[in-house]
Amino acid sequence: MFHVYGWLIAIGVLIVQFFLSRRTNVYWGAILPVLYVPFIIIWLPERYGKEITFSVILAAVGGLVFLLGMWINGREYLKKKRKKELEKMELHDIE
Repeated sequence: MFHVYGWLIAIGVLIVQFFLSRRTNVYWGAILPVLYVPFIIIWLPERYGKEITFSVILAAVGGLVFLLGMWINGREYLKKKRKKELEKMELHDIE
């Protein structure tokens, strides 16, 4: 049952990151990656003790890369959306 909760939490975090990364203020999308780093630094030793393996570290770094990738994609989406809106406004000004 613990694995189900873990998956639900992970999906919830990804949904929140998806939403925050598309906000106008760039810092909203940085909240979860910044919080993820100390969480992993504190959680990994408590969970695995001295048996932290390369695969666990790779998974932790992969999670951070994934959150940062979502943030970057959200910023690019917002830029494209603004550009499209600006083009619409310019088209209406020409007419």
